[in-house]
Amino acid sequence: MNGVRRLIRPGLEHFETLYRHALRLEAVGPVLLLGTGRHASAAIELPDGTRIERGAVIGRLHINNARIAALQASGRHDAGVRFARLLRESFATLAGLAYSSEPWMGVQLYEGLTWFGQHGRTVGFESQCVPSGLRRLYLSLHFKVLIWAFAPAARSEAMAGVEPRLFRITRRTLIKNFGSVEERSRPSIRAVP
Repeated sequence: MNGVRRLIRPGLEHFETLYRHALRLEAVGPVLLLGTGRHASAAIELPDGTRIERGAVIGRLHINNARIAALQASGRHDAGVRFARLLRESFATLAGLAYSSEPWMGVQLYEGLTWFGQHGRTVGFESQCVPSGLRRLYLSLHFKVLIWAFAPAARSEAMAGVEPRLFRITRRTLIKNFGSVEERSRPSIRAVP
């Protein structure tokens, strides 16, 4: 199996590089990539009262899979702890951008796709399953291939529970839960249509 991984992984890394350039993703902290998009569905109101209208500019979050794969860890648990620390650091960096850097200080919602389930709820993330259909099947397969190729320590039972989810966090909640003391005490709010 390791030989197959060694053959497939460079192709996936190349695809990730092309994907990153095509979507103009910027590195934010050690493990996040950030781009922009438009909110394509109906207007929504999130638990903190933030309302996002259809067509509003939003931040698109992606995990830097190549960076995650390069983590040096002694096992699955150690890799998970290191990833969590780097992810928290990345969200702190994003909170700083959302607080004071154009164009991010005008973006009111950040969202992405994951397979992590309900993790993140305690720090303000909302999460919902991707609806059944071809997109869900594709994302499930895509995530399983990424786990298999980039996280060889993951056991097959870890891949069995892969459930594609959309996760979101508002600018206000991001700054409140990940920002510096100054950012949390004086959140500047600016919206971009």
